[in-house]
Amino acid sequence: MRLTYRWQATMVIALGLLMAVLDTTIVSVVLPQMAIAFKADYGTITWVGTGYLLANAAIIPIVGYLSDRVGAKTLFLISLAIFTLGSVLCAVAPNQDWLIAFRIFQGLGGGALQPLAMAMIFRLFAPSERAGAMTILMIPLLLGPAFGPALGGYLATSFSWNAIFTINVPIGIVAILLSLLILKGKAAERAENGQQAEQTSTLDPFGLGLSMAGFAAFVYSINAAGLKGWNNATVLSFLIGGGVLLIAFVIVELRVKDPVMDLRLFRHYSFMMANLLTWFTTAILIGSIFLVPFFFEQAQKLSALTTGEILISQGLVMIVGLAIGGKLYNTVGPRILSVVGIAIVAVSLVGFTNLTVATTGADVQIWLILSGIGLGLIAQPMQTLAVSTISNKQMATASSLMSSTRMIFGAVGVAVLTTYLTQQTVAHAKDAAATCITQLGLHAQVLHLHTCIEQHALTMGMNDTFRLSLICCIICAVLAIFLGRDPALEAAKAARKRGEHVEVKVPATIGD
Repeated sequence: MRLTYRWQATMVIALGLLMAVLDTTIVSVVLPQMAIAFKADYGTITWVGTGYLLANAAIIPIVGYLSDRVGAKTLFLISLAIFTLGSVLCAVAPNQDWLIAFRIFQGLGGGALQPLAMAMIFRLFAPSERAGAMTILMIPLLLGPAFGPALGGYLATSFSWNAIFTINVPIGIVAILLSLLILKGKAAERAENGQQAEQTSTLDPFGLGLSMAGFAAFVYSINAAGLKGWNNATVLSFLIGGGVLLIAFVIVELRVKDPVMDLRLFRHYSFMMANLLTWFTTAILIGSIFLVPFFFEQAQKLSALTTGEILISQGLVMIVGLAIGGKLYNTVGPRILSVVGIAIVAVSLVGFTNLTVATTGADVQIWLILSGIGLGLIAQPMQTLAVSTISNKQMATASSLMSSTRMIFGAVGVAVLTTYLTQQTVAHAKDAAATCITQLGLHAQVLHLHTCIEQHALTMGMNDTFRLSLICCIICAVLAIFLGRDPALEAAKAARKRGEHVEVKVPATIGD
């Protein structure tokens, strides 16, 4: 069976996207090894991850504008080239300063790939077929973060920290070559979407500057809060400064003719509600991706590789959730799928609120599996519903807006949950000390007593943090009840009521 052009293009786009998404989490388990290699303190080396996020936040707002100007294929190729070259430079960085700089450069390419990929996919498929296409696109978006820590742990353990970057090089080269051979150019893209050869919109430099500065400051503040706390003067300064800049950005963008990010899209009810729910679920997902490894590496003292292996089941079953969601979307609609998916995630979080120091990787497998299935069910309906009322002309801008806000709330989730975990761990220190003295005796060796207190306090704090995630999940379930309807599905239902013959619109399969 030979794949048609649109499915060939989908595979190429997904390949490029996979690299960028993996790099958002693959570094997390390798930072200690980098700190040793460069003799850097942990606060400095964390900029390897933070710098990538800041670069993402800076470039995402202008992806829609650049895509409309140079064409999706050209911008996709440029982004792949920047990301691949950045990977090479990161692998050969002579010190931590150059590594951070090269990581920021790499992030410019990776940040552009995510919203651009979504826009290209939705321009390729008709509304009734987008659910199936989104299933393919959501695989790297969900599996990348899930498998990132495991892959990073394996590469760092088997080779060295450089390997997490060098692995991108051959994949990037293949993606560039396939893009050159398969993807259609600017003229063909405009012809398919009914666009004129010349476009009259202009760049909004003031809005662009405000968005870059505001998003960068805001993302930095919420990431720094995870290590420094919300009361830190630097965190508060960047948080307030970023907030002021973003407020100014909103005011400017609502008044200009051609905004960098079209905030007017939030006037579409389905777009607004789907994004709101996506923000909450992303915060839970990304936050959990960091929490679970932290528990096993710090409380259980397991290696990064072993911890990554524990998480693999969650990534695998996400594929099952995605497949089910894609198959049922046109039958039951986004609302039912979202409510059911969130309910499954909530059940898994209940399990994670009962961790003990003796909890093993096998003990949490059922909760990881349920979490993976639930998140897979949620992701596809939200992405499809969000753009169900968006025109092809607005697709790149809408995708940029969705990607940037999703990334920001993912960072918010990590920062808030990490900060809350730190606070609760300290709060449980006395209870943990009493437990350990009872178990080991008052005259136990100081080292053993300290380790015991650390493990018990962290476990208690972890349970509290997952309870906070559970509360957020319940809020998501309430929001899901008020989701809008997909116009294409509603039109089909109305036609059936009139007695008209309507072909069942199931998601397109890969061979179509």
